[in-house]
Amino acid sequence: MNLKKEALDQSLHFVAGAVGVFFLSPFIGLPAAVVAVAAYAVIREVMQRLAAGHKWYDCKWGCRLDLSFWALGITTAALIKVLILN
Repeated sequence: MNLKKEALDQSLHFVAGAVGVFFLSPFIGLPAAVVAVAAYAVIREVMQRLAAGHKWYDCKWGCRLDLSFWALGITTAALIKVLILN
C-alpha cells in the first residue's frame, strides 16, 4: 500500500473515532460514547477480516494499525471533552 493512501486511511480512522465520541457523548454520556465507538471499531475490523476470508481473530499489522488510530481519535476526543470543554 502506498504511503499517501495509508496516511489518508489512518487519518480517517482517527477522525471517525473522534467525531463519533463528540457526536454521541451529549446523548449517552462520555464513558458510554467511548465504549460504543471502540466497540464499533473492533466490530468493523472483524467484519473486514471475515470479508477478506480470514479468521475473525486474525488481526495482523494493518488491522492493529487501524485500531490504534481509532483508539487515538477516541482518546483525543475524550481528553478534549474532559480537559477543555468541561
